[in-house]
Amino acid sequence: MPSRCNSLLCNAFEPGSSAALVEHDQCSIWKPMPNQPLHFCTTLARHVAMISVAVFSCVSMASAQNPDQTLYRTRAYLDSVATTLERTGKRDDAAAIRERLKVGDFYPGDRLVVDMFGGEEPFRDTVPVRAGQEIRISTFPAFNLKGVLRSEADSALVAQAKRYIQRPIVRTQPLVRLLVTGAVGRPGFVTVRGDAAVSDVVTMAGGLTSMSRLAKSQVKRASGVLIEKDSLGVIFRTGMTLDQADIRAGDEFVINEKKPSNLIGLLFAASGVLGVLISIISLAR
Repeated sequence: MPSRCNSLLCNAFEPGSSAALVEHDQCSIWKPMPNQPLHFCTTLARHVAMISVAVFSCVSMASAQNPDQTLYRTRAYLDSVATTLERTGKRDDAAAIRERLKVGDFYPGDRLVVDMFGGEEPFRDTVPVRAGQEIRISTFPAFNLKGVLRSEADSALVAQAKRYIQRPIVRTQPLVRLLVTGAVGRPGFVTVRGDAAVSDVVTMAGGLTSMSRLAKSQVKRASGVLIEKDSLGVIFRTGMTLDQADIRAGDEFVINEKKPSNLIGLLFAASGVLGVLISIISLAR
C-alpha cells in the first residue's frame, strides 16, 4: 500500500497533524501522518482546582515512557496521567484532568482555523467558537466541539462532516488569544497557535526586557494562578507548548520587573544633589 500521494490536495497536509491517519479525497489511500515527539522533564505548581506539581511530575515520567507524544495532549495520554494520580491518592489533581477530558479545550470566544475539502468547494476560514461550544463551517449546520480536545479537532469535525459530505478531509489549527503584561517590549494581547511554545507568547509581545525577571513571573487565570513563580522559566527552557501546559484563551502572562537596587537609587539621588549644588555655585559666580 503506498504511503504518500503526489496530488496537490494530499501534499497540502503538513507533518504534525493530530490525526494518525488521514483518508485522501483524490487518491483514496491512507497516508500515515508523522508524529513530532517531544521529551521534557519538569514540574509545575497548580492552584484553584488545576493540575498541580504532581501532575507535571507524572507528565514528565509518562513523556519519557511514550516517545510518540505529540505537541497536543491526546485523550489516552491525559487519561493515563489521571489514572496514575488516582492510584497515588492525588484525586484533586486527577479531577482537574478529568474535567478537561469532559469539557474539552474549546470555549466560547476561542478561534479555529479550518480547512475542509471534499465538498463542492474547498472551505478555509477562521471561525469563532460560539455559545454551546459550536462553530459554523460554510452553510452547514453547527458543528459541536463539546468535550473535544485540540488533538481531536480534526477527527471530530470529519465525523460530523460525514453527515453532509461523503468523504470529507479536515485540517484545523486552534488559535489562543492571551494577555501579556509587565516587563516585555509590547504589553498587550497576542494571538498564537495552540501548539506554539509557551516562550513564543513573550516573543510575540516584544520579548523580555533588560528588567525582566522570568523566575518571578506567573501565568494567571481568572480563577487564580495557573503557573506559579519559578515554574515559567522551566517551561521556557523545555520548549513546552501551550496545550501541554493547559494554557487557554484569556490567560494572562505577568512578567515580573526588577526593582532598582538601593545603591542605584542612592547614586541617582547623589547625582541630582550634585547637579543642584553645581547650579547654585555657578549662579553665585
